[in-house]
Amino acid sequence: MQKSRFVPICALLLFSEVASFAQFDTASVTGVVRDPAGAVITNSKVTLENVATGVLKTANTDQNGSYTFFDVKIGRYKLKAEAQGFKAAVAEEFTVTVNAHQRVDLQLEVGAVTESVQVTGAASVVETDSSSRGHVIANESIVNLPLNGRSYADLALLAPGVRKSMLEDGTVASRDASFNVNGQRSALNNFSW
Repeated sequence: MQKSRFVPICALLLFSEVASFAQFDTASVTGVVRDPAGAVITNSKVTLENVATGVLKTANTDQNGSYTFFDVKIGRYKLKAEAQGFKAAVAEEFTVTVNAHQRVDLQLEVGAVTESVQVTGAASVVETDSSSRGHVIANESIVNLPLNGRSYADLALLAPGVRKSMLEDGTVASRDASFNVNGQRSALNNFSW
């Protein structure tokens, strides 16, 4: 009897671990499609294209003119919005990084669907949709910066808002990868590779 309960519990734990790791290697792209007067455009077709692979994802805007693409892999993307009675709007290429919530708002101009307008500066540089933080350390930094003892986790100190954890007596914690990020406890950090 005990053995039969053990197997389903182990399977449940295994699948929950896989799901928890999957959330950190993707991002989301969201935004609003508006007309020249600033009114939202419902049911417009939005296409997200990975520049490197050519993979396309499509979505339609909801009653608020909003769209969201979940589980977007990191990389360079182009975004296009189309609606009946409007010129298509194409956003300039933008980069999606790990666990980011990239906002790209588009404005459609009145005209034929076959015409298109190139939109620059549509991708927001500041993430305002979430308080979560992510930072990518470039390969050249990893190769060129000296690391005392080759501790890869010390590269986290290159990100803004990161400092070594302090003990109650004010000394620096001696264990590896013990960082405070934006004031959070070091136990809340997640490293994935």
